[in-house]
Amino acid sequence: MKKDHRENTVGPWAAAKLDALEAYLKFYGTALSKQSFTRVYIDAFAGACVTKVRTSNLSVEHSPFFDEADDTEAQEEFILGSPVRALHVPYGFHRHYFFDLDETRAETLRAVTEGRKDVTIQVGDCNPLIRNLAPSLKARNVRGVAFLDPYGAHLEWSTVEALAETGTMEVVINFPLAMAINRLITRSGDVPERWADQLTACFGTDEWRKIAYSRKLDLFGNEVTTKNGNVAERLLDLYFGRLKKLFPYVAKPHLIRNTRKAPLYYLIWAGPNKLGLTGADYILRQGETVHKR
Repeated sequence: MKKDHRENTVGPWAAAKLDALEAYLKFYGTALSKQSFTRVYIDAFAGACVTKVRTSNLSVEHSPFFDEADDTEAQEEFILGSPVRALHVPYGFHRHYFFDLDETRAETLRAVTEGRKDVTIQVGDCNPLIRNLAPSLKARNVRGVAFLDPYGAHLEWSTVEALAETGTMEVVINFPLAMAINRLITRSGDVPERWADQLTACFGTDEWRKIAYSRKLDLFGNEVTTKNGNVAERLLDLYFGRLKKLFPYVAKPHLIRNTRKAPLYYLIWAGPNKLGLTGADYILRQGETVHKR
């Protein structure tokens, strides 16, 4: 049975992430509106077109996805996803690439974008798909933004690397530190091989092991593994530092918290030009930032 959009749910903090993205895309479109570049948008983990929020205290604009019979209170529990926002920003994009693992979500996207020749939708792992696409984005007349919003530690460093190598693409990355990455690093140090491989692919290095764990011998000569303190902060430093080696400009990480004020993930902008940095820093500064040198 196909899932209705009302079955997709997110926490209220998702609105902060999507609002920040939309604000940046509006800034980006306005900044390039009088230039002749072909503007490209990539949504690596496109997700649902519209999503139900697990709260009744959120107000959103009327959505074309709802029937007129739906009452206002019900509508206010839904927010538009990143694909719909990107498709409707002023001075938007000439080409849109949407990737998702779920065929049902892709089918909804196809229905929403029916007849549009500027949209490409592909089902599958976005990492190899984006790496295959990247060489075509190196053209001088191309400029673009890639929204990289993984469900867990599923964004591979080689994908970020491929986008950086274009010299034309900016990235807005959801770095899911507390929601996913830190949870893969067990207290015991016994990290399943699949998780370890995923972390190494995410960071593009196995340095996370040295950051996460210390190994010492006890009185009996047995090796004891312990999880280090401040692991999350140090992993953020690792990721942020590696981004600065890829891109000329990287904005300060923007921390998104849940309703209990616990940290969830960071939004990080990176790109090839200073104007983008100025816009990203201003927009992300409206929320909470983590000061990095």
